[in-house]
Amino acid sequence: MSDQLKMESGKSGGSVECLGMTFPSEDARRDHFLGLLADKLKDPAFRAQEGFPKGTDEAILAMSDPPYYTACPNPWLAEFVTHYGRPYDSTEKYAREPMAIDVSEGKTDPIYKAHSYHTKVPHLAIVPSILHYTEPGDIVLDGFAGSGMTGVAAQWCGTAPAVYRHKLEMEWKKAGTPAPKWGARRVVLNDLSPAATFIGASYNLPFDVDAFAKAGKQLLRDVEREICWMYETLHSDGKTKGRIEFTVWTQLYTCPECAGEVNFTDEALDEDTKRVREEFPCPHCGAELTKKRLEKLYVTEIDPTSGKEINTPKRAPSFITYSVGKSRYEKKPDASDLAIINRIAEMSLPDDMPKIEIPPMHMTHERARMDQVGVTHLHHFFLPRAAQAMGCLWAKAKAQLDPQSRRLMLFMVEQSIWTASLLNRYRPTGFSQVNRLCCANQLTDGFPLTPDGFMPLPL
Repeated sequence: MSDQLKMESGKSGGSVECLGMTFPSEDARRDHFLGLLADKLKDPAFRAQEGFPKGTDEAILAMSDPPYYTACPNPWLAEFVTHYGRPYDSTEKYAREPMAIDVSEGKTDPIYKAHSYHTKVPHLAIVPSILHYTEPGDIVLDGFAGSGMTGVAAQWCGTAPAVYRHKLEMEWKKAGTPAPKWGARRVVLNDLSPAATFIGASYNLPFDVDAFAKAGKQLLRDVEREICWMYETLHSDGKTKGRIEFTVWTQLYTCPECAGEVNFTDEALDEDTKRVREEFPCPHCGAELTKKRLEKLYVTEIDPTSGKEINTPKRAPSFITYSVGKSRYEKKPDASDLAIINRIAEMSLPDDMPKIEIPPMHMTHERARMDQVGVTHLHHFFLPRAAQAMGCLWAKAKAQLDPQSRRLMLFMVEQSIWTASLLNRYRPTGFSQVNRLCCANQLTDGFPLTPDGFMPLPL
């Protein structure tokens, strides 16, 4: 398990208080507790705890910002509860009526949208429960914290703007519920997933907003200078350069009648309705085709990283969406676009692109369904251009010297991994919280975590 604790902290430039101790700066606080955590990681009994992450000491220390956040069981949890909690008093009565207030919330709040997560709940839907069942200063525990929205909600109870407070108080008054007691609650967030705890920590630990904005803009400028050529395309006038927003890739198939190659998106997607036709003619022999009649095409390649032979779905770029100024356009890839794609494909994978083998997992049935589409290692989730972009972004984020800036830059880059991978899908109509550019149901087929079936891929 990994625990993320939200505690008191001063400004980065002055003294800070933490667990009753005062440090001259955040750096001094961090160095002190990192040293203690490093010693703790050498204890075999500490590492023997059930659920301890499979990571090196260096990796755990690099992710952690103790005692606020540790990418492993947090050794300061008991100390935190002792310092901020109150001993149980049997004479102190606790009673709350069941809360019967509508807590439904949309998913458009900027805080909620900052980072996607598959089990994410809007923090504004959690705030009423914390206000109803706890008092200001109480300790709130979320043992399955995911992306840390409970922590955001606990802090929101003390920082909510006046407009929100008035709106909630009026709703409670109308429902006959006593007015809420505003004030931040302290929170312990726990999750087995190191990725979840990293996201939760980045959502909840204090940071310098202006410094974050400045560092983020500089990172994006540096990346643009380095790889902008990968995202250039010629406008219809043959002269003006546009910037590629995304490229939709599609699986290629063969016609069962003539064995001719069929680009599914080109042939099956209705340009007017943006939906897949139930039937469509083969572009070679005219035979009526359906999804089920098509046969998948594969290519056999040698993975330059593992040296092993893999079979991957045969794909082709179907169309490009790009911008010139403030206007958006769509085009078929031309010779120049294909030349850039081929040039990128010949490049070596970035050093920071993970290349480890995906272990057998229950949810993937011993990884068999991913194996069928050539996804056996982590880097197989990315087409060449996306791999280069993510590798460049990650390297520059990791190179940040300031620990706080480094964590926030990694958080900013990490939230785009899903979108840049084969998990992303094109959806001409509708929207999905999980797969950002997603495809409509008519364009998907097969296991949702693999690039299978009739799935165009926007990368």
